[in-house]
Amino acid sequence: MPLHSAVALFYAAASLFAIVGAEDPYRFYSWNVTYGDIYPLGVRQTGLLINGQFPGPDIHSVTNDNLIINVYNNLNESFLLSWNGVQQRRNSYEDGVYGTTCPIPPGKNFTYMLQVKDQIGSFYYYPSLGFHKAAGGFGGIRILSRPRIPVPFPDPAGDYTMLIGDWYKSNHT
Repeated sequence: MPLHSAVALFYAAASLFAIVGAEDPYRFYSWNVTYGDIYPLGVRQTGLLINGQFPGPDIHSVTNDNLIINVYNNLNESFLLSWNGVQQRRNSYEDGVYGTTCPIPPGKNFTYMLQVKDQIGSFYYYPSLGFHKAAGGFGGIRILSRPRIPVPFPDPAGDYTMLIGDWYKSNHT
């Protein structure tokens, strides 16, 4: 009988360690960057699209989420994304600044791995090479608090992404 008790105690202790070793959640995105027609001021012009969208898709996440964003550059020039306001934990070389991050060559892809840790709020991403930002390719990032951590204000009645900037009736070239 003592052997059964020892084995049961071992399995109980091992299961506790298995629960404690759980990782933070992962969110996977696959983006195709292309040129396409956009009409921001009612005039047709060439703009940057992410998955056919202008502006690009919003990223909804929770504090401590791991974001895995695989970006395929289908442009005829290099492309680079910057993650404005997102703290770069474990990988500051992926901040999107030319010099610390290599641009994605035409026809290639790169996988950004970000962990949105210890921050909540609204942020945005944008292209950081040449005049790409003037052509689109930007979008919102929303980082919510984990349900277990209370915030000192009630949940909002609604949540909207608003990206404000200058726009012109000619394209970025």
